[in-house]
Amino acid sequence: MARDEVVVGWLLGADLRDPELLAAYELARERVKELLAEQLPEYDWKTPYAERRVFVPRGGLDPVALLELAVDEKLHRRWDFAVVVVPNELLAHHRPYALGLSSRALEVAVISTSRLSSGERLVEEIVALVLHFLGHLFGLEHRDRGPMRPVDDPEDLVPEPYLEDELARIRAYLEAVVVVRLEEKSQRWNAVNFYLQTFLQDPLDVFRQVVEHAPWRLPLYLGRFTAAAAVSTVYLLISSDAWALAASLAPGAIAAFTLAALLAATFFLFWGQDLGRLGHERSWREQLARTRIVLFLTLGLGMLSLWVLVFGLTLVTGLVFPRELLLSWAGRPAVLAFSGFAAALGVVAAAMGGNLEEEAEIKAELFIDEET
Repeated sequence: MARDEVVVGWLLGADLRDPELLAAYELARERVKELLAEQLPEYDWKTPYAERRVFVPRGGLDPVALLELAVDEKLHRRWDFAVVVVPNELLAHHRPYALGLSSRALEVAVISTSRLSSGERLVEEIVALVLHFLGHLFGLEHRDRGPMRPVDDPEDLVPEPYLEDELARIRAYLEAVVVVRLEEKSQRWNAVNFYLQTFLQDPLDVFRQVVEHAPWRLPLYLGRFTAAAAVSTVYLLISSDAWALAASLAPGAIAAFTLAALLAATFFLFWGQDLGRLGHERSWREQLARTRIVLFLTLGLGMLSLWVLVFGLTLVTGLVFPRELLLSWAGRPAVLAFSGFAAALGVVAAAMGGNLEEEAEIKAELFIDEET
């Protein structure tokens, strides 16, 4: 009986010529394939190798550029997952340094060997790192033992087999996501139907990926995004016309305006930052559609989180204002109505400010699940 094929492609992303390092990468690739085949023999594991010598093999590299490079290669070569290996330092976003990172949305892991050892120990460390990040791509969480232990130092890196319950989860994930891709089930799709079917394949897992991105953190990490919302809110707070307009609106109108603002801001930022363009493939691909859905929902919930934050701060500030002042501005103390109105405008302003952010910053927040 033919086994289902799972392809984990390895990509060299720098113009590396060091024979010792190249040999270590090759040995690590073979060892990872052996370990996966031993633990999950029901699948036919393939680990093809490719080179994209785009970057010089020294200096820091932006991991977002490596992720996008890997996505292009993965889609072009029809890989299920990709592992990018470089000898360079990675420019970490939330840590002093990073040995590697994973992006479940893109099904890509990036490994840096700049801080690892040499010789046989280097091979072991690469294998351990790859197994750790592949575990994240397969949907596994951190554990206190096994390959999913958190890595605080290269000395912690020891190749270990996945635990039995982790293997069960990997099997379920591969069966649902990799073995039968949606595009293989039909040759005739339209955009609405394909994206709807992609979402309905496993909506709970889609929402789980969105939660893993922690969309509520976006206002904290994207400074221009949040600053634009803050400036617009401060301006509205001291504007009597804004208070009068908010007081004249019915609660239903404010709710409808808020919903429209959230949707418009999400679309504006999604396309303004070109987040929908992943690779150069134009055919129907389930993994691309799934990634776009996760990114769009993450952005939408990030906008909602910002709305809640601005609404709360505006409400507290409005309650501090003298009642007589509010009566002279709005004719009544319409603090609740004004807070909803101001928060909706703040979200729209944030989307415009968000498009002033460096594209790599927003992509790093949305693409990268973990830096180790």
